[in-house]
Amino acid sequence: MIWLLTRSAGVGSYLMLYLAVAWGLLATTSLVTKRVSKRSSTAFHAFVASAGLALLALHLTGLLLDRFVRFDLLDLVVPFRATYRPFALALGIVAMFATVIILTSSWTRKLLRPALWRAIHLLAVPAFAMALLHGLLAGSDSARPGMTTLYWLTGFSVLFLVIVRGLTARPKRSRRSTNAAPPRANRAAAIAHQPASSVPISPSASPAD
Repeated sequence: MIWLLTRSAGVGSYLMLYLAVAWGLLATTSLVTKRVSKRSSTAFHAFVASAGLALLALHLTGLLLDRFVRFDLLDLVVPFRATYRPFALALGIVAMFATVIILTSSWTRKLLRPALWRAIHLLAVPAFAMALLHGLLAGSDSARPGMTTLYWLTGFSVLFLVIVRGLTARPKRSRRSTNAAPPRANRAAAIAHQPASSVPISPSASPAD
């Protein structure tokens, strides 16, 4: 019973992470912005991310209570400390910490600079990739066709969305380059506002001796 609860919570947490990452990649495209309000989109994104964190906590609790593979708390927070599939567990631990950092930055977004917030959220796709590998390598039922199909479909769909986002993203023009006028326009404007006596006369327009 504990194993079933633990595995279900782990898969559920992975699916919530998938939805959060996929929606984050889709939310700025016209496919979503023209159909869903920004408030609703943000609320959905926050809900699935928070639900994933809650299921992750349930997953960790189940691992601590399970007597088949005996884990202690440090095994679940320190990479490569556990003797059971240490690489797979290390991937899950790093993905867990990355997810917590991302969620914390979302909850405290008003306190962070926009550039820092965006930089932290770049961790979302790598965190998802590590969670996927963790599930494939550590899951006791990952070899089942249904689970394998789940991991492949979610993995390739996120990869597709990353490619689409990269191809459709528009580089932001800096405020300086947007507001700055061309040099010739600046010079012409400056001359136009000068008094007539101060405007230089070209040699061709000077009176003959």
